[in-house]
Amino acid sequence: MSQGISIDIGTSGIRGQLLDLQRKKVVRTCIMSHNPLPGANVMDHLDFAMERGPALAHEILVGAVRRLIEALRADRLERIAVCGNPIQLSLFEGIEVRDLAFAGENKLRSQGITSPDRSGHIVSGDAIGLGKCVDVIIPPAIRHEIGADALAMMYKSGFLDSDMCMVTDYGTNAEMALKVGDEVFTGSAAAGPAIEGQSITAGMLASPGAISDLVQTPEGWRTMVLDERLEPQEGALISLRGNTMKSRGRRAEGITGTGVIALVYAGLVSERIALPHITGGDIMLDRGIRFNGADLMEAGKAIGAIRAGHLTLMDRAGMDPSMLGTMYMAGASGTYVDAAKAWSVGMVPASARRIVQIGNTSLELAKDLAIDPGLIDHLNDIRERLLAHHVMFASSPVFSNIYVQELAYWTEGMSWERYLRNLDLADIRVPTARCPAPEIERQRRTDIWDIGGSLTTIEPSIHLSGSWDCDRCRQCIRACPEGAISFRDDKFIIDAGRCLGTACRRCEGACPRQVFSYASMGLERTS
Repeated sequence: MSQGISIDIGTSGIRGQLLDLQRKKVVRTCIMSHNPLPGANVMDHLDFAMERGPALAHEILVGAVRRLIEALRADRLERIAVCGNPIQLSLFEGIEVRDLAFAGENKLRSQGITSPDRSGHIVSGDAIGLGKCVDVIIPPAIRHEIGADALAMMYKSGFLDSDMCMVTDYGTNAEMALKVGDEVFTGSAAAGPAIEGQSITAGMLASPGAISDLVQTPEGWRTMVLDERLEPQEGALISLRGNTMKSRGRRAEGITGTGVIALVYAGLVSERIALPHITGGDIMLDRGIRFNGADLMEAGKAIGAIRAGHLTLMDRAGMDPSMLGTMYMAGASGTYVDAAKAWSVGMVPASARRIVQIGNTSLELAKDLAIDPGLIDHLNDIRERLLAHHVMFASSPVFSNIYVQELAYWTEGMSWERYLRNLDLADIRVPTARCPAPEIERQRRTDIWDIGGSLTTIEPSIHLSGSWDCDRCRQCIRACPEGAISFRDDKFIIDAGRCLGTACRRCEGACPRQVFSYASMGLERTS
């Protein structure tokens, strides 16, 4: 049996599948619980690579992919296909990444930076660090800042054959596209890790044990918990009128991003949430699992960033928001979320007539490429024909204006009426619902279309280490908000994937002698 592996390198985690290439079947699936690079979002990963060097970031990412391959137990591996956003794929391949950090050709020229060719191609695994006897297939980016993951969601959803439609891959870095006639408008909103269950007190990725939804019943709100095949099963029954919980059914281990969205919706309709606060204290979801005010703020910022992105694209296209037809929801969060609840809280434009939930298109495109490497030529043809206009939200005054209103609404208690009035004064049109709720079509019950015979979850287990002359007071360890630092064998050890990266550095700030050096820490080698 000749084998291939498909890999989706996501900002919050990595998913991989072992494939039987002759039978074109998935053998097994493995999920890496989080991305191994330090930081909470893709810009943190880029910042880490810029500051510490892309070679170190490449080595960390490839080391995690090697661990994923080992967990998939391939013994006749011929090829690997990967998909992801431009930053993740560039770091994985070990090519120039600085062009993704700067906007504008003049800035790139002044820094002497030349953007690499990001068309689809096949490279030797040896060139990347994955072995001589394997080919690595990398799909094209549409433009250097519009990645293969964006192409995947357009190609696998049917978006490219539609009109007046939108597609969004709901994740930490929410890629989105709007199609008006023959033109496509794209953007990428740094929604933050809450959308995938990260930076939430009891948060976790969509994996066994995660609360993925809340369903209203006559007795209260029933949690839905993912089982070993990522199917939702009944869990604890909670009351949002009070603060009681009956633990029965599937025991939860945490809550994923879709569960957070469902909880925000349930809290708002039951009046347990009165923005920006949770009334009556933390919400108990299961034994040891609570949702607090800080979690609500993280969720609000994520929802606000996504809605601001959608509104910005429609404004850039000069589109009447009432003309929006279909909204395609991709990614784990776009699959497991109750689409009606997502629509209600603002993650889907209110004017959408139809919502289609399509699953993890990035992993699925990687699978297609592993089975049929010749598909790379077709994808390159699509890339050349696609007329795409990319909106850099970071430098867009329209996005900034909208997101300021979103922050005021979610975190400062500004009324919805005031929100609408402020955007109207800025001549920004906000979609309004044309019917009680859109038609919803769930094409995939789970985000991974087919897990094969088994699904396992593993840790990246990639560490940084360093040692210096200090008092060993361990103030740095206690200061780490993620508990990512330990001390053993006369070295400080950082779990790279749990570290918040260069944007945090509380470890350095807590050192009384100011000798803790994050910048001097290197990759911890294991024998």
